[in-house]
Amino acid sequence: MFGRLFIPLLFIIICSLSLEAQQQVRGKIYAAVTDSVISQVTVYNKTQRMAVSSAKDGSYRISANENDTLLFSVSGFLSDSIPVRFDMLLTNFDVTLKRKIITLETVRLISSYRQDSLERRNYYKDIFKKQPGLTGFNTPEKGAGIVVSPLSFFSKAAREKRILKKRLLRQEQEDYIDRSFPAEWVARLTGLQGDSLNLFLYRYRPTYSFCRKTGRDAMLVYINDRFKEFRKAPGNG
Repeated sequence: MFGRLFIPLLFIIICSLSLEAQQQVRGKIYAAVTDSVISQVTVYNKTQRMAVSSAKDGSYRISANENDTLLFSVSGFLSDSIPVRFDMLLTNFDVTLKRKIITLETVRLISSYRQDSLERRNYYKDIFKKQPGLTGFNTPEKGAGIVVSPLSFFSKAAREKRILKKRLLRQEQEDYIDRSFPAEWVARLTGLQGDSLNLFLYRYRPTYSFCRKTGRDAMLVYINDRFKEFRKAPGNG
């Protein structure tokens, strides 16, 4: 009797494990045109409210079910929202992200940044909304002590939300720097191209706080001064 039940039971277990293993979307994330892999892309399952980051080789893996919505976002690239299809759970699903084309007019820069920021906060509204702290949402009433709620504060889900929020805020800052110090603008002003341009952008990339208090005219002066330094450096003349 046991032998007759064992084979069907084993089959059910194997099928269950197989289905469980399929409930993930995985693949690699590439940059359009260059086909280079992109690391540190935030892959957010909007339906299940969970997120992962792509690895150094551009690979990602995230739990998902059919009809879930995945959002791929990283500084310098246009975000992409993709509904999960059943076939995506069965085989690798690679994603290609397009670089943002930054308009150089000051007004367009500011409005575009604000629009991107609003869209990001709308996508991740459950992450940006106020989360319960160590005391949950409890407050003292009539002199009574605060009820501490460490379980909710230190839970895995709460920690992941705090980490994702920090990552998204940092992404907003990087986007602002990109728009204040765009590669196309620097190339036009300095005449640098290729590896020399990339080295200049890396070496003299301004901070977020500097960009927030620096207008376009002051940024022109900053780029010009840094370019003079760059040309004086050995091998850059």
